This record gives sequence, structure tokens and C-alpha cells, in this order.
Amino acid sequence: MLFTGFFINHKESKELSVLKQNELVKIRVNNLTKKFGDLTVLNNINFTIKKGELLAIVGPTGCGKTTFLNCLSKLMPTTEGEILIDGEAADPRKHNISYVFQEPTCLPWRTVRENVAYGMEIKGVPRAERMKRADEIMALVGLSSCANLYPNQVSASMMQRIAVSRAFAVRPDLLLMDEPYGQLDVKLRYYLEDELVNLWRTVGSTVLFVTHNIEEAVYVAERVLVLTNKPTSVKQEVVIDLPRPRDLVDPKFVELRRQVTDLIRWW
Repeated sequence: MLFTGFFINHKESKELSVLKQNELVKIRVNNLTKKFGDLTVLNNINFTIKKGELLAIVGPTGCGKTTFLNCLSKLMPTTEGEILIDGEAADPRKHNISYVFQEPTCLPWRTVRENVAYGMEIKGVPRAERMKRADEIMALVGLSSCANLYPNQVSASMMQRIAVSRAFAVRPDLLLMDEPYGQLDVKLRYYLEDELVNLWRTVGSTVLFVTHNIEEAVYVAERVLVLTNKPTSVKQEVVIDLPRPRDLVDPKFVELRRQVTDLIRWW
């Protein structure tokens, strides 16, 4: 019996390992800095997001989390640094970058289904395909029964579901979420957080989720980045190695929540 093959030396093996890691990286943020005059808000921020990862960002109030998202989405220019998607400079004209804001952003003259499909319409997705995707996503988040209603005919929580569904529907390269459930009560938040995780796992998008709620961050994310006070940088990352669905009273969940809380404290 004849065996043929090749051998890889240590250097080549290391290079292959680096290449494999780079293939897994969807988003790379290098030396991101944002200044407003003499005020440095974001100071040399560096991190990566793996393809299909749900990463949460937490930090002290006023540290610049929304400014951070605005720079990542290109709504605001950076002073220094770069944001790469699949190794290329992030460009909204080329990449699907979706943004879910703190306040619902529904178009009042469009039905729920039309609102969910709006992003796909802008991206030029054929009508049959966007209606199909819209119906599938609405079914996942419980919007099917109100598909033909208008935003003023549904609740605040449903309007936020519309915004989240619309963002996922375009199958974004990067989905940015800025405290999307901050205005809702605790019971609704838990319900919508479960819906978010279900959508993320179904669609497979790469998500950056900003929140001031530490329990929410530990509940939804695979990894949490903790930011410092201004000038803001990444203080530490915490890997959330917990099974889903997550149990809020699990001792490991409680310990991770405490760990993140201690990292945020500045006093």
C-alpha cells in the first residue's frame, strides 16, 4: 500500500493557524479614536468580532457607547483608526450595516409587513423574496397576526420588534443595537431578549449589542466587552460560557454578572 502526503513545519503550521483565525473574524476594529475638539471620547479601541457572534458592550453611563456605535456604522467619522468587515474598510455602500436605535423607528404610513420589508426594498431585494423573508421573521417574533396593521395600532414592544425584524431581514454583515429594550419593562425585556437570541441563532448575523443593563448583557451575549470611563477604551472582555436558554439564578450566571459589575465600577 502506498501512502503519499506532505509535512508542514512549525512555521507553516503557525501561519495556517493565523489564517484560520482571520477567516473566523468578521469585524476588526483597529485603533478607533474619536475626538470632539480637545475632548477625547474614544481612545484607541481595538477588538474583533467573530462571524456570527453576538457581542455585548457595557460601560459606565456617559462613556460614549452611542458615539462608539455611530462611528462603527459610519454615521459619524472617526478621528483615527479603521473598521474592517471581511478585511475591507467598512462602507455602507458596499456592506449591509443595520442599526436598531433606542427608540422605535417605524414608518407610520407603512404596514407592519411593509416596515419589516423596508430595508430589503432599499437593498433591491425582489418583492417576492422580501415578502417571504418578512413573513418568516414576523413568525419568529410573533408579528404575523398584526402584519396588516399600522404602527399606531400596535404596542411599543411590537414597534421595537418591527425594528429588530427589519434589521435582521437584510441579513446584515454587522447589526448594531443601541439599548433597543431600554424603554420597556422588565417582563417584556426578558421576552424580547429571548426573541432576539432566537432570531440571531436562526439568521446567523454578526451582532454588536450595546446595553447599560449588565444582566441583559450576560443573558444574551457570547462575550462582553467592558468599556472604561472617558477617554473610553476596552477595559476587559468576559467570555460568557453558559448554555442556552440561560438561567438567571444559576450560580455561574450570578458570578459572571458580578464580575462584569465589578469591572464597570469606577468609584
